[in-house]
Amino acid sequence: MRTKLYLASFIKLAPVLAQSTDLQSGLSSALNVIMLIGFIFGVVCVIGGGFAIRRGDTDAGKMSIVGGLIIAGAPVIVKALFAAFGNSNSTVDVGGF
Repeated sequence: MRTKLYLASFIKLAPVLAQSTDLQSGLSSALNVIMLIGFIFGVVCVIGGGFAIRRGDTDAGKMSIVGGLIIAGAPVIVKALFAAFGNSNSTVDVGGF
């Protein structure tokens, strides 16, 4: 008896679980927010590296600038890698933010 009740309730939920477009749009929005935060953090690192060079600490300044550029440009780098390996039609677009 309980098995039939469980299966009946699962069958009612099955169409809800099959809708993956809401999941993809939610994931895309979350990744866009993460990319925006990473971009801001990368810009802050580049500016901090410029100030470090100005203070005379050139090694740390150069490393901070290179790290900031990699952090800020990570979405574009990942998009280029996706295109290079043949997966250019991914569900998450970099240009969304």
